[in-house]
Amino acid sequence: MNICLTTGTKKIQNIHRAANAALAQRIDATFVAEELARTSKDVINITVECQESDIITDSSGEKYRAIFSGLLHFPATRDLHVQGPERDTKAEAIKDSEVLGKAYEFEGEPGLRRVAERLERKTWSRAEITGAAESSFEGLLRDPQAKTGTKVEKLIPPGEGWVRSNDEMLWDPRSEVYFVQIGTQMGKYLMKDSKTKQFQEVDTPHTSTEFAINARAGGASLVRKGAKMERTVMLPDMPKIARLALKFPLSFLDSPASAFSIFQGLRSAEAADWCAKNFHTRLLKALGGKIHNWETRELQTVLATVLRDMDSELLKGTTAFSGCNALLALLLGDRLVVSGVGQVRALLLFEDDSTRLLLAGTHDCLAEKERERVEEAMGVMQDGLLHRTLETTDDAQRILRAKNCFEVLSLEAGGPIDEKQIKAAYRKLVLKVHPDKRGDAVDLDAYNKAFARLDSAKDEAETILSKDADACRELCKVMSANIHTREGAAELLGVDKTADTDTDSVTEEAEKACRWQIKRLEKLEASANKLFEQAKAICKEAVETIRRPGSSEALPRQEALLKVGLSTSRAMGARDLRFPTPIVKMEPESAAWSVPTAGKGCRLALLVGATAALPSPRLVALGKGMLKQPKAAALRWCQEADASANSVGAICIGLEVRKRPGEQSPAAAKRLKTTSLGSGEAGSVFLRHVLFRHSQLRHVDPMARREGAAKTVSEAEAAALETLSELLASPAAFGKICRERSDCQTGSQPGNMCGHLGWLGRGEQEPAVEEAAFSLEVNDFSDIVTTCRGIHIIQRLG
Repeated sequence: MNICLTTGTKKIQNIHRAANAALAQRIDATFVAEELARTSKDVINITVECQESDIITDSSGEKYRAIFSGLLHFPATRDLHVQGPERDTKAEAIKDSEVLGKAYEFEGEPGLRRVAERLERKTWSRAEITGAAESSFEGLLRDPQAKTGTKVEKLIPPGEGWVRSNDEMLWDPRSEVYFVQIGTQMGKYLMKDSKTKQFQEVDTPHTSTEFAINARAGGASLVRKGAKMERTVMLPDMPKIARLALKFPLSFLDSPASAFSIFQGLRSAEAADWCAKNFHTRLLKALGGKIHNWETRELQTVLATVLRDMDSELLKGTTAFSGCNALLALLLGDRLVVSGVGQVRALLLFEDDSTRLLLAGTHDCLAEKERERVEEAMGVMQDGLLHRTLETTDDAQRILRAKNCFEVLSLEAGGPIDEKQIKAAYRKLVLKVHPDKRGDAVDLDAYNKAFARLDSAKDEAETILSKDADACRELCKVMSANIHTREGAAELLGVDKTADTDTDSVTEEAEKACRWQIKRLEKLEASANKLFEQAKAICKEAVETIRRPGSSEALPRQEALLKVGLSTSRAMGARDLRFPTPIVKMEPESAAWSVPTAGKGCRLALLVGATAALPSPRLVALGKGMLKQPKAAALRWCQEADASANSVGAICIGLEVRKRPGEQSPAAAKRLKTTSLGSGEAGSVFLRHVLFRHSQLRHVDPMARREGAAKTVSEAEAAALETLSELLASPAAFGKICRERSDCQTGSQPGNMCGHLGWLGRGEQEPAVEEAAFSLEVNDFSDIVTTCRGIHIIQRLG
């Protein structure tokens, strides 16, 4: 390895420290670039910085630090920047710089970083500072060959995130893959066998490939009544988000690496809100667990596992009775993977108006197979909603909905004392449900079924009572317990019913009571096995109710959800409908598709709830002409959804082949030549816009022309969508529309200047405006853009 080494000292003053530091960094970068242009060697620069400390002491306000920076070009060109600890004296910092230089010379980048970490704990003595350089390196440079001056070449693996395991190997902590830098196995990748704990060789990590695909996404929701139930999550650049939010790299993923999700709350928005806040951490950690190539089926498993993990957490916490539909989409390179549960739909829409269904979640309780499954689990349907129990005044329906023989006979929780009590209950009900006693106006088929079940229940109860009267009464008590309320579970298990966030002690008592309860029922295991197994499940579910933390203030609100039905037979959460019998199931369904890297693009519609019920031709028609405005298309779908739905949501993702640098469409190139806006600086764009303000804005806008007519964000978005539709149909009407509708002062500008923002460069506007503006071609209109000023429709003119 050839190295060009320079050293120096620079001083950074406290005044305008950030600006001066940035200037110094740019000077260093320029110097390095010039060096690289003249030579093929690595360029290394070691300096000592001095800056005034923010902490004023009696001794001095200055601190010193060794800085090691360089530009390396093997195995690939990259920057290297390592700094030593803050020191009180320049002599200590100079000693740090000597050690850092020596570490890099002998051990390369891994040794440099290791020594920098050790220096954080190193205190230099006066003898070490004034003594011979080599003697002061003891304990810092671990390689004994460093003392003799023999350089040890160590291989550097591709990618980021490697940490040192020992002198010979690096380790990736997320995937648990080791890389051997020196020795007989140099260059090999190893993993420990889970059983033998011995190293085994594995394949070389995946090399990231960039595909010429752009993904442009927008999500929308519309609240007609009550609370917003939908939550959308957009992760357009997962490696960047992982680095910033979770502090680890995802350098082995193909590009683009994007993920999107939409969650729709059922009963309440709590489950959807929790999932939206935790989705990214679970997905990114799962993807970081492998640095080799991901097979498509493995990606489908990853998404399904993320859903299951989030569901498991929902069931344990205060969100247990809330539920949600969920739909996830993952784009890695040219592979698109979707996974969902509940009333969800993933649909591809092509530019020739054709469609392709990727995924339609199982959810319809009225479909034959689902209806049979729900009825077997003793679920109750009413008005299109699914319940575990439902009160009714109709005796036949009550008997048909009963969960067990005791409930059929309306026996109290204490259970039957003897057979006379069972027969008395039977005779009382026979008079009410016997088909011969009913008139022609009733459903005779239902009464026939109810009468038959009543007969069967009497026989079953008498058989159980004859086997063991005490166990029979105990079984009746268990089967009638309302275990999903804390009071009901506590009464069954005989523990404290007080809600608390710390439930460890009471849970231990509940587990003991559960074991004792099941022991008392074991006498009935052979004669009433089905009821015995149900009773065991009920007791265990009662323990989980006690285990679940909560507060006395929140508990009534949470348990009120038990009375709210569910509109789908598949969902996340909704614990009371999934245990002890699975009336509702949580089984993720997945699909995959290969995105074309040539030709025309397409759009992916992620739909939940009412939007998932929209016909495909209608989705195509509503999104017509909005290929570059995904949020506007999603909002149109929401507006078209069933008007009886209180809250609706959707995501639209545009997938298009990326143009080569400098490439423009013929129409855009022609428009660019004929524009007469003067010229801006390189890298700037000329914009005009229409602004829609609303009453929910929190900041004073000095550029506001007036207060907006819209009261809510939804109203402002609806007005923006209507305006965008008109502008796409008639771009020449911009001046008239802007003058009439824009709430920005630019709407009052005369003539063709109406709405003009002028030439703008990067960093001069909010990120949302900048992202939208620089993705437009000349004369194109943006999607609906939200900022702290309101809702915008932007047009690029130059």
